[in-house]
Amino acid sequence: MYELTDTKVLGRHFIKVCRLYLTAFPKIERHSLKELFSASSEGKAEFLQFTEDGRFIGLAYMIVRGSVAFLLYLAVDDGRRNRGYGAAMLRAIRERYEGKDVVLLIESLHEKCDNMSIRVRRKGFYLRNGFRDTGLIQRSFGGEANYEILNTSGQFSQEAYLRMLSDYPFKSYLEDIYPANQYNGQ
Repeated sequence: MYELTDTKVLGRHFIKVCRLYLTAFPKIERHSLKELFSASSEGKAEFLQFTEDGRFIGLAYMIVRGSVAFLLYLAVDDGRRNRGYGAAMLRAIRERYEGKDVVLLIESLHEKCDNMSIRVRRKGFYLRNGFRDTGLIQRSFGGEANYEILNTSGQFSQEAYLRMLSDYPFKSYLEDIYPANQYNGQ
């Protein structure tokens, strides 16, 4: 089975966590590692690692405020993908934050892009693993990117989500929220 550990006790997996983070997410979406570890050590976020029999499996980065547990980053180590670890990690996250609405953002399927098949697979993965489509889009990076908002509860509270964002520990790149059916691809 897997173990979920806060990165305050990273030990030997520190380099693997940093390397995975830097390779799994596009530069535009990344906060600096210094910011991530600082927010985690100050209790403003949780940087989690997953291991199995002492071997590094993946990472998650959570911002928890009130009734919202915002999954900012989730990544499985390259050599361990497509083996069910991502689903196991999501189960562990849902268990850890039971009673909270776990929320995440994925690249929008409502715009033209070169990686549509990857986006479709990613959304299918989350939907198969307990997430629901809220029908909302979040504009980010000055309109450079748009993300669909997925969550685990049957009811998405935009008010609770916005409260979480108001206490977001980083310079926010998350901007307007609007219904997906009003998105015009720009």
